[in-house]
Amino acid sequence: MDTNLPGSTPPPPPPALGGGTGGEVIHSQQPPKDPILIGVLNLLVGGCLGYFMIGQKLKGIAALVIWVIGIPFTCGTLSGLIGIVAAVDGYLQAQALQAGHPVGPWTFFQQHL
Repeated sequence: MDTNLPGSTPPPPPPALGGGTGGEVIHSQQPPKDPILIGVLNLLVGGCLGYFMIGQKLKGIAALVIWVIGIPFTCGTLSGLIGIVAAVDGYLQAQALQAGHPVGPWTFFQQHL
């Protein structure tokens, strides 16, 4: 059935996540990013590079800021934890994108749209 009939209005776009303050929904890129690559990059590069690659830029900036602050104040312990958590989360987000599920800019772990 054709929904683009003359006189019909198209459906409204989906609402932005978080009241429109965190960006739009992130869809899979073609070709989708490898989840293992995203996890390793988040682990090795300040907990943020993988997030930038999949489009979660604000989340990557937040992880980087916390990672940098954690170096002098916790002797690197907080930075190490951020790297590990970001690696696992980045892997799961990239896996969801690879499976065709959209993610939001601030989704964590198995929280999908």
